[in-house]
Amino acid sequence: MEFAAFIALALLAVLRLPAIGRGGAGSLSELALLTGAGALFMVGTVVPLQTVDSWFGGTNVVNLLQNVLATLAIWFMTMTATNMATGSWPARRAVWELSIVIVAFTIPFIIMDRGPTDDSFIRSSAADGWLWLYASIYMAYVAYLMVQIFLALGKREPRPYTVVRVGAVLMGVASIVEIVYLTARVVGARPEWVGDLFNPLFYSGILLIALGLAWFPLARRARHIALAIANAMLRRASAAHPALVDDPEHHSAETITHGTYRLAVQLADIGNAVELTRAEQWSLRFATHLLNLQVPAPHVIRMSATPAAAQ
Repeated sequence: MEFAAFIALALLAVLRLPAIGRGGAGSLSELALLTGAGALFMVGTVVPLQTVDSWFGGTNVVNLLQNVLATLAIWFMTMTATNMATGSWPARRAVWELSIVIVAFTIPFIIMDRGPTDDSFIRSSAADGWLWLYASIYMAYVAYLMVQIFLALGKREPRPYTVVRVGAVLMGVASIVEIVYLTARVVGARPEWVGDLFNPLFYSGILLIALGLAWFPLARRARHIALAIANAMLRRASAAHPALVDDPEHHSAETITHGTYRLAVQLADIGNAVELTRAEQWSLRFATHLLNLQVPAPHVIRMSATPAAAQ
């Protein structure tokens, strides 16, 4: 599960790397992907945990680094969701809150006796009160952020928002489960079946939130590519009727959407003068369908219903 989550986050981060300089939700979600992939790297998904921890002294410091990076990733996810819902940028209070929480769970980690590198560090040290404090602060903050994501997206209708909200619920439940497990261990019980619930819930939630937040920019990119294809098809169709086509040099600086719209209107006008071929009719229908999804204005819809397009 951890490896699948790492691959998904790493691929999404690479695909969306240009978004980091654009500001807004794009840069926030890219930072979430990068820090999330970094956190999963720290659990030994790519390089063995023993090797990674040896880089930092071999005393399970990698666990702290993993949780710091995971906290940053989840915080960036939360800020992305908030930005998508309200357009607001992270408030100074949220930044201070994040910093205080990281310091708060780092202190008990430094104080506790950690021992040498251990693949099951949390479970092996679960009876230690300092471990309980360290992990519980981290998990409680994650649960708090999941509530923020859930509330920020409200009842928004696009399905990707629903996917993000389901992921937030899974991660929030996983965080509570982990606190319950750690508390039980501190008081002497060993409900290992409770601890076993954490990974599938937590990492499934990460995948759902990452995919949901990445859906919108990836969908925009897909629409841009589809419009570019439609634009090329319309140019090719219009080129077969040079006497009826205006000079394309006057439109060299137009956006892909505006250019495709102009070409579609142009080809529809051509269809009122001469009979379009089957391929030209298909190109016009394909382009107007994309334009109706992009800019559902009445004149675009009427254009798709011209006699030439409906033959």
